[in-house]
Amino acid sequence: MYDRKWIAALVLGLLCCSATAYADSVYLEGGQGFHYSSDSQAVFLCYQMDSSPLWLLNTYYAVALGSWNGPEDNNALILAKGLWIDLDGEVYFTVEPGAAYLGRTTDNLGTRLQFAFRSALGMRVENCDVSIGYKHFSNGKGVFRWTDTPNHGENFITLQIVYLL
Repeated sequence: MYDRKWIAALVLGLLCCSATAYADSVYLEGGQGFHYSSDSQAVFLCYQMDSSPLWLLNTYYAVALGSWNGPEDNNALILAKGLWIDLDGEVYFTVEPGAAYLGRTTDNLGTRLQFAFRSALGMRVENCDVSIGYKHFSNGKGVFRWTDTPNHGENFITLQIVYLL
């Protein structure tokens, strides 16, 4: 199979290209959990920084601090690389694969190091940006089978509203 060092080098290479795409921004995102997370509400403080286009798409780096309550309450530090797909001038779709480090393990997430994923459908009108998103945390057990720890995951539907300066 593939050597893990080459895969890590490829991922780092994709994350390290940089140039301007969209304006840097800081925003709050919050939402309700569902599936195994249905008794939880989450809030995330996020920062996005422009990076170079990838596959002719605008991209950005994303850093976030998040917290959720409920029976499996937790905190997370998230690092991701986002792809911005312009659908119709004002309407866009984003995809953010990344990694998260959790404050503790829980019955839903059995390891501190997690895959993080966010997708969102949004609209920018003048100085306002509004999007509905989906956030997911998982240790990848279902795909990679590399741990015997729990992996029910955490899932949230979120709302983000930003005033652009």
